[in-house]
Amino acid sequence: MKASTQEKKHFWVRNAQGMAIALMLMAVTSPAFAELGGTVNSIQADQSRMQAVVQVDEVGAYSVYEMQLSMGTVIREYVSLEGRVFGVAWQGPFIPDLKLLLGTYFEHYSRSARAQRMSNVGRQPLHIKESGLVVETSGHMRAYWGRAFDPGLLPRGVGMNEIR
Repeated sequence: MKASTQEKKHFWVRNAQGMAIALMLMAVTSPAFAELGGTVNSIQADQSRMQAVVQVDEVGAYSVYEMQLSMGTVIREYVSLEGRVFGVAWQGPFIPDLKLLLGTYFEHYSRSARAQRMSNVGRQPLHIKESGLVVETSGHMRAYWGRAFDPGLLPRGVGMNEIR
């Protein structure tokens, strides 16, 4: 049995509306973070978009922006006095989108992580320590943690152990 032209139009209109709704939901619910190397302005925009609870702590040479996401994950972004994100850390039941969190550093991370996993057998924490990027991550289902920073962006007098 052939569908009428009217039924075909209705099918395409209904599917187009469904796709538009799905795309809007993805845009609204996709978390976005200030990326490593980004600016403090992007953190403030993220807070609004994610409706996250943010707490800011001033720690001498830098500030820590801590975001509590509704899904339970806590993200800390370390910002120098110049307003640049020099480190990020996370902990909680879900791993945040590292592509968004690491920004331009993601490709470097991805290559290094792939090489490390190919050279190690079994499951183990990931430790990348290279010039320009340090990433440590570990955990298990519903209990993940990690941190990433660029040693070259650390403010004077700030040690890597402060990023946690």
